[in-house]
Amino acid sequence: MTKKQITKSLFVFAAFLFSQQAFSSATVESEFEIVLPKQFQQNLIEEKWKTLVNKEFQANWQFPDQLVEAQQGVQVQLKGLSLALKTQLQKPNLSNGETKVILQSKDLSAQMTIASVSVDQWIEQTINGITGRFHLQAECSNVTLNMKPGAGSFAVSVSPEVDANEAGGRIEDVDLAWQPNAWTVGAFNCTGAEGFENIVNEQITQISNDSGAFVTPKKALLLSYLNQYLGSWSFDFSKPRTLVSARSDINMSMVVDSFDESNPDRAIVKGRLLITFTRAKSGSKTLTLSKDAANYGSSSQAAIRVPKDLAKELMVQAYSADTWVHQFYSTQISGLSSLMNSRFMQWFVWPELMDYPKSSKFLFNVYSNKDPKVTGSGLKYQVGMNLLSQMQAPKNGKYIPFMNFIVPFSSNVTVGVADSKASVKFTNTSLDLKYSWDSSYVKKYSPKTRFAASTIESKALGAISDKTMSFALPAIPLTEGVNLKIKKASTMSNSDLLLQLAP
Repeated sequence: MTKKQITKSLFVFAAFLFSQQAFSSATVESEFEIVLPKQFQQNLIEEKWKTLVNKEFQANWQFPDQLVEAQQGVQVQLKGLSLALKTQLQKPNLSNGETKVILQSKDLSAQMTIASVSVDQWIEQTINGITGRFHLQAECSNVTLNMKPGAGSFAVSVSPEVDANEAGGRIEDVDLAWQPNAWTVGAFNCTGAEGFENIVNEQITQISNDSGAFVTPKKALLLSYLNQYLGSWSFDFSKPRTLVSARSDINMSMVVDSFDESNPDRAIVKGRLLITFTRAKSGSKTLTLSKDAANYGSSSQAAIRVPKDLAKELMVQAYSADTWVHQFYSTQISGLSSLMNSRFMQWFVWPELMDYPKSSKFLFNVYSNKDPKVTGSGLKYQVGMNLLSQMQAPKNGKYIPFMNFIVPFSSNVTVGVADSKASVKFTNTSLDLKYSWDSSYVKKYSPKTRFAASTIESKALGAISDKTMSFALPAIPLTEGVNLKIKKASTMSNSDLLLQLAP
């Protein structure tokens, strides 16, 4: 390629970087299928409930008025009875083979309030052989009991539930208990019959000494309160979810279309991935799963199945012509780092570098003006690209144009996945380095233009060939607070890709 052609290519590059024109967009729609084994579903819901650990559990339960019998047949009316709890729910555990989660309180505090304790009753009483009827009227108001620290416990037993599109839990049992004499009583006001406060204190003592007698009759109401609370922690599979992309010009989301739990061992979630490349040429493509049966085996791990060509299509669109720019520094290229540290090597290979401190960091803008050619499927590909690079030099606190490169590049690429990271290994790599000096740099600085292209080419090849690069993969947001990470990838017998998932 002539210098004029290189200059023209760089003009296209500059126009791409700085123009304000509206880009068209390309879309890829791909089917997916998520398999959720039953045990994984339970573990998943348990993971969701772990978010409760980060929030204080608060409740203010109201109980119906009740009539209790005190000494000598006196009927005492309790009105405005409420119980307020504050606690931190401990991290739940789901033991092997068990299907229930126990949420246990930590640092429980409680306050019981009775708006009024009253009596309005005619009673008969015999004094010195004379029987008389007396109208007993009395009331004590604003009776408040506070639980002593460490004197009580609170726990709920929760069973995971998964239905058509929703997952959550159902409260199976509740356990609220306290030790004898667990409550301290605040001051309260009484009016009416003298000595009625003794009857009130009797009722308080009974409540304080026998938590079972107080809690058991109210369990059904407590269960309804708790199930209402837990309902706010259920989640809907069917809502669209946005996936986080490393590039602002790539928008990714997933939509669930169906949820099938007819299989006793696993549930199958089917849906679509919607990917938009906002800078790519307009167009759309739809990818479908293999029609051949998918054999998921007996694994208890969750997994997502995607079409065999999904990775290839993502590469083609993500690196289509004039839609992307990657920036990196010379310190990120091992061959250039060693060259910067050796004045001896610089003299023979690239003498202009001798005018810069050894610590200098040159900037590279890399892009392509041609669509990549990608063949293969699954996890193995052959990739061909025409890479253009603008190299900039650090001068007076800013970067200025220095050299320009054109690098036709081809390589075999093997993709791997482990622990939420994708790895890309390049083998049988070839490239043909073409270069030119930036005309403004030559005019202003009159550089030593000797450049051993073959040596630099071999260093670039050494930095790529048989090397593995890795990068983080986005988590799959199954619902708010629960993200599934991609742990492993493999090719299925029907050629689809299977990505193993974990919370």
